[in-house]
Amino acid sequence: MLFKRIIVAAILLPLLYAYIMYLPDCYFLMLMFVAAIICMEEFLLMYGIKGLPRHVFSVVGLIPLFMTYKYNEIPAYVFAAIFMGCVTLRLFDRKGPEGALIDIAPFLTGLLYIPVSLSYFIKLRAIGPEIILFLMFVIWGADSAALYTGKAIGRRKLYERVSPNKTVEGAIAALIGGAASAVLLKIGFKIRMDYLTAIGIGIVLGIFGVIGDLIESMFKRERNIKDSGSFLPGHGGMLDKVDGMLISAPVLYYVILFINKYYG
Repeated sequence: MLFKRIIVAAILLPLLYAYIMYLPDCYFLMLMFVAAIICMEEFLLMYGIKGLPRHVFSVVGLIPLFMTYKYNEIPAYVFAAIFMGCVTLRLFDRKGPEGALIDIAPFLTGLLYIPVSLSYFIKLRAIGPEIILFLMFVIWGADSAALYTGKAIGRRKLYERVSPNKTVEGAIAALIGGAASAVLLKIGFKIRMDYLTAIGIGIVLGIFGVIGDLIESMFKRERNIKDSGSFLPGHGGMLDKVDGMLISAPVLYYVILFINKYYG
């Protein structure tokens, strides 16, 4: 398993770096489209939604991403239209009214959880491509620190009912790993922030990375599955790789806005 993780990372990370840093914005939008579709497919399948409804709604999830790319925001009418479309289709479903809210919930939850969260990647990419890499590598650094520290010295369970393997020691290591990664990336990408700010942002991203991981674990635990999919050998599904970032991307965006407004 570890060997597969290393091989996949060694191949994909340089390609991902070059793709994000050197290609135009429209190519990054395409990357977000691919990530959103795969993650939505995995999430909806996790909840037993198969066939045409799963594929169609995975594509519908691209609308918030496109709107963010075009206007840097998602107009309220987009959410209203998607909601009305979902409830109208469910209204005329032959199953009748029983369980209607439960049937609709995976679609709307998936929309907010995945495409809307991924839309913040587009906002961050507009600030600078290095910010995207900063987010990704800080979260991955925090995840790796949590994983290997938890395996080595983890004793106290963090939230056993949701994620039995996560430990308090691993969560603390995630904060340290996030802070250390943020400092290294600040130096490597020459990001304009002082060391104290980098450490603070790294810790905050580490915290929300753990929360994001627990949120996906909550969904998986409910459905009694280990991985969201098998998209990446040794790494699980696409959703497994971006779960921490889905929660952390909006946080980083608003932290940057706050810093620029009050300290820029």
